[in-house]
Amino acid sequence: MPLPCLTILIQITDMKRFTFYLLVLIWLGTACTKLENDPTVPPDFLGNGFFVLNQGNFTSGNASLSFFSEDSVKMINNLFYKRNNAPLGDVAQSISFWDDEAFIVVNNSAYIYVIDAHTGHFKRKLTELNSPRFIQFVDANKAYISDFQLKGLFVFNPTTMQPLGIIETGKTTEAMVRVDNEVFVTNWSAYNNKSTNSTVQIINANLDQLIDSIVVAKEPNSIVVDKNKKIWVLCSGGFMNDEIPALFRIDPSGRNIEKRYNFPVLESSPEQLHINRAGDELYYLNGDVFNMHIDEDQLPATPVVRASGRNYSALAVHPDDQYIILSDAGNYVQNGWVYRFGRDGILIDSTQAGIIPGYIGFNH
Repeated sequence: MPLPCLTILIQITDMKRFTFYLLVLIWLGTACTKLENDPTVPPDFLGNGFFVLNQGNFTSGNASLSFFSEDSVKMINNLFYKRNNAPLGDVAQSISFWDDEAFIVVNNSAYIYVIDAHTGHFKRKLTELNSPRFIQFVDANKAYISDFQLKGLFVFNPTTMQPLGIIETGKTTEAMVRVDNEVFVTNWSAYNNKSTNSTVQIINANLDQLIDSIVVAKEPNSIVVDKNKKIWVLCSGGFMNDEIPALFRIDPSGRNIEKRYNFPVLESSPEQLHINRAGDELYYLNGDVFNMHIDEDQLPATPVVRASGRNYSALAVHPDDQYIILSDAGNYVQNGWVYRFGRDGILIDSTQAGIIPGYIGFNH
C-alpha cells in the first residue's frame, strides 16, 4: 500500500533550490503517487555495482531504489518494490553500508530499511525516528543517525536495530565522518537553532558525548577524510548567500583549521564533497563538477565535467577511480538520469533512474 498523503512541509536538501521546490510542491498539492510494480524480475544476485537512491517528491511516497549492474551494464529501476513488494517510502535520503548490508534512510517516513547489499532483499527496519539524514557506523553494535530537526544524534544498534539513546549536541546534525574514536558532525540545518549553523561538532565515540566544536562557514553540507587523516568540510555560505562559500581542511588531532579555500563568487552553491578511495583527490558539485588534489593551494578554476544544461543532483566516484557517476534530477517531477563519465570528463554512457536521483552508493 502506498503511504498516505501528509501535510506539505518544506524540507530541502539544497536550500538554494527553495523557490523551485516550492513551486513544484504547490503544483503537486497533496496528491500521492502509487508505485506500479514492473513485472520484470531482477536477478536474485545483483553482483557488484552501485545503488541510486531516488528521493521522490515530498509527501508523495514515491521514493525508489535503482541498481546499476557493472556486469550487465544495465540499470534495474524500482528494485526495492520488485524485490519486496512494498514501496520504499517518502523522501529517500541516503544509503550506507556495513559488511554485506545496505542501510537506507527514508527521511520523511522517519525510518531506516536494511537490505542485503547483493540481493536487495529486506532484512529489518528501525522506526519512530524524527527526521533522519545520514548514518555513521562506530562498530557492529553501535551507529549514529544525524537529524534535520533533532538537536543531537540518535544512537542505535545496527545489528539488532535497538535504540540506544540520544547524544545531545544543542544543534541539528547532518554529514559525519569518523577519525579514530571521534566522530565529526556538521551542523547544516538552522532548524530550531539558537546560534548560527556554521560548526563541526566533535563526538567522543567511546563516551557518546559532545566534547568540542569547530567554527567553519555557514551551512557545512558535506565532509570527508583524506589519506593523511585530515578532515575536509564544504560550506555553501548560507541559503541567502550570507557569506562566501568555503572549503576547509581541518587537523582533527589539534582540532584547528589548517586551510581555508574561499570560492570566488558569493552566489556559488558548492555541495556534495566526495573523495576517492586512495584519499588524495576531492570532487564536488558547483553547477559543474570539479576535482582537486589534496595538496593543491587553491580551488580549481576549470571543471572536470561541465553541467551542459543538466541539473546535477548527486555525485559519486568509483571505488577504484574508474569513473565518475552523476545524476540529473531534471525537472524534479519526471524520472531523472544517471551518467557515467571517465576521469577525463568524457561521457561513457547514460541511463534513466527514478524521480530525483539524489544519492549514489557502491556495494563493493
